[in-house]
Amino acid sequence: TPLIMITGFTSENKDRRPGFFEALVSWAAYVAEAKLARVVFVADSSFGEASILGHLKDRPERLSVFQVQDVPEASVRRILQQQCGEISEEQLRAIGGRYMDISAMLGHMRHGVAASEAVRWLLETAEVTVRRLLLTGQPNARWTRPQLWRAICLLESSGQKVPYDVVLWNVFRGDESALRSMKESNLIAVNPRKSDTSWALRYDVEAGSPLYAEVFRRLVQNEGLKAVLDLEVAKEDVAREQKTIDAYEAELVRLEEILDARRDWWFSSRSLDGQLERRVAQLVDLIMEQHKKLEKYHKARRKAMETLTKHSDAFQEDVRRVKQSVLA
Repeated sequence: TPLIMITGFTSENKDRRPGFFEALVSWAAYVAEAKLARVVFVADSSFGEASILGHLKDRPERLSVFQVQDVPEASVRRILQQQCGEISEEQLRAIGGRYMDISAMLGHMRHGVAASEAVRWLLETAEVTVRRLLLTGQPNARWTRPQLWRAICLLESSGQKVPYDVVLWNVFRGDESALRSMKESNLIAVNPRKSDTSWALRYDVEAGSPLYAEVFRRLVQNEGLKAVLDLEVAKEDVAREQKTIDAYEAELVRLEEILDARRDWWFSSRSLDGQLERRVAQLVDLIMEQHKKLEKYHKARRKAMETLTKHSDAFQEDVRRVKQSVLA
């Protein structure tokens, strides 16, 4: 049976010619099901499976997926030691086992760059990319900048691997399309969770690559940048919860007005009044819950503001000292 391999498609170029990728997937499905040939798509896991399944009318039985995993750490160490001698554990952890990162590092070294310098260049390039996305966003992406920062903080605080449902709710508020969009940006990866005790299929979310995992760790440790982004996230949280509480309070006012008016009616229904009063009690409880959430988010906002104020005051003090030394 002939084997046909199709490669070169990325999340950026697959829609460059409208309809072409869809037609190619449909043709490949026909050829494979007619047993005329076996067709293999070599594609980035961030978009390949979802895009192909979409064009196959979401029929997973028509698609077999084989995902190439990162190279084991022992193999990476052996490869890099053959090329550059000894390599530190910190450098090894930063590079990880992603083929593209290993290849880029070896490419720098072939041009005479030391291993430590090659790792530094790769980390700085990745950090610039993530910083730009955090501060300006990505065109046509369904995720937002605060969602990216929430994901980075959650992954870093949880040891770089978090259950899928936890990320879906805590970061994206149940918006799976936004999670998949961030996965297509290669910022995060979704991998099956291995379990010897359960047959149920579970997934974990982690950084898009070991290089990104190291960048996430560095960004979270940057106190000033962290405060700026924490403040933006806190403001978004406050606005969301305030909108909810405003709706509850508006409904509560309307019900109170209705109850006040009905008290003057001699023919009012006690059962209906009881239902309205129960709804009023429920709204009061909901408003109290929202106040607790608001206080938590305001606390985060105040903490971020204190950090930024401290940094600003320290900078102003440094400027004052420099001016005094110049005048002296």
